[in-house]
Amino acid sequence: MEKRCLMTTSTTLRVAGGRVGGGLSRVPAACTPRQRNGRTMTTRATHADGGRPTASATSTGDDLGRRQALSLLAMGASATVAGGEASAKVPAGYSPVKNVQKGYAFLYPFGWQEVSVDGAEVTVKDIIEPLESLSLEILPTNKESITDYGAIKPLAENLVKQVLVPPTQEGTVLNAEERENEGLKYYTIEYTAKAKNFTRHSLTVLAVQKGKLYTITTGANERRWPKMQDKLKFIAKSFTLL
Repeated sequence: MEKRCLMTTSTTLRVAGGRVGGGLSRVPAACTPRQRNGRTMTTRATHADGGRPTASATSTGDDLGRRQALSLLAMGASATVAGGEASAKVPAGYSPVKNVQKGYAFLYPFGWQEVSVDGAEVTVKDIIEPLESLSLEILPTNKESITDYGAIKPLAENLVKQVLVPPTQEGTVLNAEERENEGLKYYTIEYTAKAKNFTRHSLTVLAVQKGKLYTITTGANERRWPKMQDKLKFIAKSFTLL
């Protein structure tokens, strides 16, 4: 069971008429440790045990919602970490996650552990460096593409200033780019969140498919970014909707 809860911020960003605007609210979410219910996480034939703490968010209709835990992350019970033959096909040092029913797949560094964050679909983190983590959220949307939320650069500025970074921290957009895979558009935002005692360097990838908004975020402490950036960028690029 995960016993340390660092910080969770629940936010809802309302989007009207294809533009970011309207009411923005942040609601602290409780960290609720709990045990895994009989699910086995397999990582290259290595079994890992752990619980999960959490972040929560809601979205209705045309809302672009985000719940962001900077240090706190979790893995949903329906996501299966593949082993055996599947893991042999991924690069050394990574473990795969694939959920055909919910339509996503990605890789994460071998050795990261599962934790539980309320409202997050999947969360894994490094148990030694808690800011090194990955979290996936899936929210309903009536948009058909991530581009329906607007151009990436102004959207990135709004999300970092108002949603992705807690109000007590200073958010700065470093880069924002669009990629396409099999006709599906993905937005990737690189940014920092400066707190009093640390700065987290993050990558958030957003995409829309079949009435769902997928948001996956990974990052690390700024002091470790030079060492971790290639690995974290690889993780972000590995995120694919099925």
